[in-house]
Amino acid sequence: MGQTVVFTVSLDAGDVAIEQNESRPPQHPFRDALLAALRDRRWYLAALLALAAPLVAATVTFALTGGDWVTTAYLAVAALATPASGAWAAARRTDGTWDERTAQLLAAALAGAALCVVHVPFVAWAARSEGWGEQGALPTLGVLALVGSAGACLGAALAARRVRGAAAVAVALTFAAALVPLGLYAALLPTTSATETISAYTFTPDYGSSRPLFICTTVPVEVTRLHTDDIAWIAMASPISWLVDAATFTPEELAKAADGSLAQAQAWVRSTRAGPDAFEGHCYAPTSLGVPPAVREARYATAAPLGAQVATVAAIVVAAFAFVAVSRRRSA
Repeated sequence: MGQTVVFTVSLDAGDVAIEQNESRPPQHPFRDALLAALRDRRWYLAALLALAAPLVAATVTFALTGGDWVTTAYLAVAALATPASGAWAAARRTDGTWDERTAQLLAAALAGAALCVVHVPFVAWAARSEGWGEQGALPTLGVLALVGSAGACLGAALAARRVRGAAAVAVALTFAAALVPLGLYAALLPTTSATETISAYTFTPDYGSSRPLFICTTVPVEVTRLHTDDIAWIAMASPISWLVDAATFTPEELAKAADGSLAQAQAWVRSTRAGPDAFEGHCYAPTSLGVPPAVREARYATAAPLGAQVATVAAIVVAAFAFVAVSRRRSA
């Protein structure tokens, strides 16, 4: 943009005249960028991919498990497909003035966040079937919007920095950001093993009276435990963990979570962050040494969900990187 210089050559006199026409900057760059995104079919294809991939994953999971883990599988793939499709759609070179480039970046971030709209029907159905209600559906949709926006910003930043094959690079980085932390967490999990002496509770029979009495006593027990809390921050770097940790259940629901449910997946995330139990059993009935629900509920209550908070920080960091990349690129 800027000034447009027009050279006019006279064939008769042989002289050259120079005219300067001042081009006007766009008056509504953000509105123009939004309208351009609405006319761009890549965003509609991105929305289709963001919806189709999780639905296929949920269908395959249902066929294999008979209904278990369907919601968890859908949300895990949504955490991959939503930012990846947004990154692909936004991985195009931005042109124009500084105002136009930043407006295009903002429009891309907004369009990436809007990709979460395609997940609303499934999340609403899952909320009713899993029993977690609006208090869980809203944070989950919020995390989907944040990861979609971050993916779009990543694609725009790579295109602005003229990375070769920006769309392919953006999609590859998105998948790596989701899967590498979980793989690294699994690889480091054996290193957290430690043998410790802990206090366990047991019933000891006492035959000193006419009938045996069971006395609850504390005994030292040597056990090997995994201190998952030492490396939980690695797993929480993945958008998949954000989404699982965004769906809000009460501690009571987590303590009684059914096998193959989203609540069980979130209970695992909370247990990962909270570390091992400080005891092996609890003396609450003469015939049982299990951990009572009240103790498990207290354990889950001490590790509130962090999915929305972590997703917000990650989206802000990616958006800042994209803004710097777009604003520093010189106009063509």
